Amino acid sequence: LLSILNLLLCAGMMTLGILTLIEFQKGMDISEAFVAAYMILFAALLALYEFMWWSTIDAINKSMRKNFGFLYGIKGKAAYLIFVAFLTIGLESSIKWLRYTVGIAFLADGALHFFLLCSKPDLVSNYKSPTGGLTEGGDEVV
Repeated sequence: LLSILNLLLCAGMMTLGILTLIEFQKGMDISEAFVAAYMILFAALLALYEFMWWSTIDAINKSMRKNFGFLYGIKGKAAYLIFVAFLTIGLESSIKWLRYTVGIAFLADGALHFFLLCSKPDLVSNYKSPTGGLTEGGDEVV
């Protein structure tokens, strides 16, 4: 359920980034364009991680785990969601309702992950991230 919520939030964040880049032609500050581009990349990264839950592609999962391993734990994922929330809220685009809706939803999602970590440790202890491309010991599958 949280995975579907994260994918919907990623779609909203990508939309906000794309719309900000479209508006960039109207004489906006260049830093807004960079923030919008990073928002698109960060949303794509989270979406790719969430898709690994349903259909694991071994090479991509191994590369994601190697380079973005913080997403594979509850603490790291919660911190990432909160970071992305502040990035989204901090964007000064003209679409205020979208940035606040997506940003506050990401913030609530990250807070929910931390809440579950603190209040339901038994639930979180059973959390198993995607392991495609890895063996039991964490080595590469040949």
